[in-house]
Amino acid sequence: MSETEKPSAPATNKVDPSIPRVLIIPPERALIYSQGLGEAHIVAGAEQSGGAWWLGQFREDGGFMTLLHLHPHMDEYFFVQQGVLSLYIDARWHDLRPGTFALVPHNTPHAQGNTGKEPVHFIGAGSPGGFERFFAELDQIIKQIPPGPQLGAEIARIMPKYDTQPLGPPPRRV
Repeated sequence: MSETEKPSAPATNKVDPSIPRVLIIPPERALIYSQGLGEAHIVAGAEQSGGAWWLGQFREDGGFMTLLHLHPHMDEYFFVQQGVLSLYIDARWHDLRPGTFALVPHNTPHAQGNTGKEPVHFIGAGSPGGFERFFAELDQIIKQIPPGPQLGAEIARIMPKYDTQPLGPPPRRV
């Protein structure tokens, strides 16, 4: 290095103080919600991540299916652990087997569920956080309203509160 050259300053890593640098959450701290045909174990959410992300472990039984929907601001992630998760994205169905990872970018229409008979287990996550609060309200609705059109209408009504825009029934598999 010549006398006129100065070493470059080290890169600064600005850390948002609201986001914990180390986060350890034991399984007994997960919040567990019924989904009618499965369960959502929310491990961490916006409160723990400073709003940056959420993470959950899910079981979906045969016949579970979401509406076709999109998240205007949230990217959503799936990592299949057991069974087959069916994901509708890019105008076609994909069957995700164990070990498969899928990213659904924000503003992308999609649906997902279990079209088989065996339960599917997967890790689900999203960024930014906040969507995980949907499962608590969904749990309460499922306990009050029996399956049918009224239940579907009520779920569609609350979805916009959680960065979710319902688009209609899931597309049929061909």
